[in-house]
Amino acid sequence: MAFAGLLFPILGYFFIALWGLLGLLKVAVTILTHPFTALKKTTREIPPACLLDPALGSHEYVTANGLKFHCVCAGDTSKPLMLLLHGFPEFWFSWRHQLKAFSKDYHVVAVDMRGYGDSDKPDGVASYTLDKLGKDIADLIPALGYSACVLVGHDWGGAVAWRVADTNPELIDKLVIMNCPHLSIMGQELTNGWGQLLKSWYIFMFQVPWLPEFTIGLHDYRNFNAIFRGRKAGVKNRDQFPAEVVEAYKYSFSRPGGLTGPINYIRAIYKTRSFLFPRTRKTIDIPTLLLRVTQRYPELVDRHIVLNCPHGRFEI
Repeated sequence: MAFAGLLFPILGYFFIALWGLLGLLKVAVTILTHPFTALKKTTREIPPACLLDPALGSHEYVTANGLKFHCVCAGDTSKPLMLLLHGFPEFWFSWRHQLKAFSKDYHVVAVDMRGYGDSDKPDGVASYTLDKLGKDIADLIPALGYSACVLVGHDWGGAVAWRVADTNPELIDKLVIMNCPHLSIMGQELTNGWGQLLKSWYIFMFQVPWLPEFTIGLHDYRNFNAIFRGRKAGVKNRDQFPAEVVEAYKYSFSRPGGLTGPINYIRAIYKTRSFLFPRTRKTIDIPTLLLRVTQRYPELVDRHIVLNCPHGRFEI
């Protein structure tokens, strides 16, 4: 842990400064070479039709942990609850296929997590610590009228789901995690050497104030085209993300404060070092399904390969 306790903060400040300088340089070059398009912004006042599709479910607002959460709900409320937690840069709409697929057997709820979409967006990095995010979900489950649920989390939603499993296991009947290691494993990888540290460059880049939001917004949020349709992002089937779907993401994140809250998740987890020194239970006894994109830790689960995923292949 000496590496984590001493070198990690030092390297962290170095990488933050480095990415800040490189980011400013990139922005300057972009504006100079594309002066008429780089700062272009489209006013998106009306949501794309795909966000209003009644086949996905009903739009509801639920108060939990002192905040108002926007939820899209599908399926009979008499059936067990399946609660879906999205990652970054996503929102409830990322679960559009699951809302349809699982509503036959569950009351499926896809939530805009705090800072995202139509949910409340509290100010300040301190409002986005993992403890607060976990408390949101722990309070949301009973607020939806249930004592427990099948909790499904992807990416940063997976990190929050792990936290709920650590702190409130009684609220989870089954746990499904997609593409997110437990934070204790993340901490191990970050402190064991350079590999994961260098791959986690985005954590340091996002510590720079306002610059990440500004950069993502360049060229009228063109970055979302690369994220959801770009080959470099690992997208295998662009047909899964037609223009209207990409526009839905641009609509959500281009609204006032639409990027700051989501990026504050990453700023907060770095400032609190919660991935280095997680307060966690020794074991998680909840039945758990882990979908992952790594060959490591094969002893954790039976292995089945899911091909043609948008971001590579998953192993179950």
